[in-house]
Amino acid sequence: MKRIALVAIALVVALVALACGTDKTTVVNSPTTQRGVTVTGHGEVVAQPDTGFFQVGVQVQAATVAAARDAAATVADAVMKSLKANGIADADIKTTNYSISPAYDYRGTTPKVTGYAVSNTVEVKVRKVDTFSKVVDDATVAGGDSIQVQAVRFDVADNSKLIDQARQAAVADARTKAEQLAKLGGGSLGQPISINEVQSSRPQPVAVAGKGVASSTDMAVPISSGSNTVTVDISATWDLGS
Repeated sequence: MKRIALVAIALVVALVALACGTDKTTVVNSPTTQRGVTVTGHGEVVAQPDTGFFQVGVQVQAATVAAARDAAATVADAVMKSLKANGIADADIKTTNYSISPAYDYRGTTPKVTGYAVSNTVEVKVRKVDTFSKVVDDATVAGGDSIQVQAVRFDVADNSKLIDQARQAAVADARTKAEQLAKLGGGSLGQPISINEVQSSRPQPVAVAGKGVASSTDMAVPISSGSNTVTVDISATWDLGS
């Protein structure tokens, strides 16, 4: 029995010694490297605006608030009638500012109130851009010397199709660049891995300067709608084959 026990102990010691003398092996799982080419693409579409916007306001000053308010209301009513006569709907006229403020004389040591100023401004949307100049002209004539015209801009009412076209152009531009880079690198272009739209912009407003006031004997104010640009930029990665 003692002999068997000694043999068993010797065997255990030998196994322990063998384990201690063996080099350790560490297995590391490394991610597979994706072979690809990443580029940016730019798409751009130029369009003719079909809608115009401008702000028209009246500003009147009088000795009292009541007098200034009544005078401003009379001029504003004339301007509104002019807009309606040119086919502008109520939904396309939006008040953007109405204010009543004192006017001061700053000469001397103490400012003195000399009267009150009333300002009333509306934004007008013109859906028929070819009538834009006439709408502005008639409004300025109706407002007389109390009229103010500003913030003229033009836009495209529905630019969804323009954005689609610009997006297609951006992807085509990116693919062309990727194919060229793949060829220069001795490979070929595979399937797209990712396509991200970086930016999509609405048509940029075109501001046009015109006369502030017109009289009934003036020629029509020459206002040009110009053109608007829709742009789309993307970042795309394609798989790079051998």
